[in-house]
Amino acid sequence: MKTLIIGGSRGIGSVIRERLSSRGDDVYTASRSLNESRRHFYCDLPDSIAINADIVWDNIVFAHRYRGDSRDEEYGVMIKGMDRVIHHLINSLSSKSSIVLLGSNAADFVLREQDGYYHASRSALVGFMRYYAAVLGVKGVRCNMVSPSTIIKPENADFFAPGNDVRKLIEDITPLRRMGTAEDVASVVEFLCSSHSSFVTGQTIYVDGGLSVLGQESIARDLMNLKHGDFNGQS
Repeated sequence: MKTLIIGGSRGIGSVIRERLSSRGDDVYTASRSLNESRRHFYCDLPDSIAINADIVWDNIVFAHRYRGDSRDEEYGVMIKGMDRVIHHLINSLSSKSSIVLLGSNAADFVLREQDGYYHASRSALVGFMRYYAAVLGVKGVRCNMVSPSTIIKPENADFFAPGNDVRKLIEDITPLRRMGTAEDVASVVEFLCSSHSSFVTGQTIYVDGGLSVLGQESIARDLMNLKHGDFNGQS
């Protein structure tokens, strides 16, 4: 299968690239990174899209992320960029193509460390995912989203080493009692880019160890019990 990963040069995207390559996909990446590989396209979203539209794409994975501090560019890269890539390749999709967007739990919850544009852009991704699931379904194209919580990935693996206080706190309030990893996200993306998910479209799959099913009050009680040394995981 021909698979394109937008933002596949680093972070979670690089882990997804390795996973899909290992199963036999012919994987291409697109990003602002300069790379002379014939399987890499220079792509400066939202305006410069040099992706080969003559290739018939079976999977397109959007793992891109804006890393600057401009609110306008945040929205331009994340939303306009994604939309323009799909329009650029809309006639290059196979009849069973899968589009996967890598989202964030900021579409559902407020993360105090992020600004309003970050939240708005992630919410907009959900709307676009559903829109494309509806309008491209007649072509046999599926579109879904993977929404992880804070996970361990190549860039932060040293920080979230075993014994790290933040990691321990996240593990204590997560039902599965561990932090997720980029490999966990890659596993779900692999599923969505396979025939095993052939009747799944328009869906958001949360990769968060069950954290999103807990109410804030329950988490607060857990933290209070943990502080007093009598935490047993039952609110």
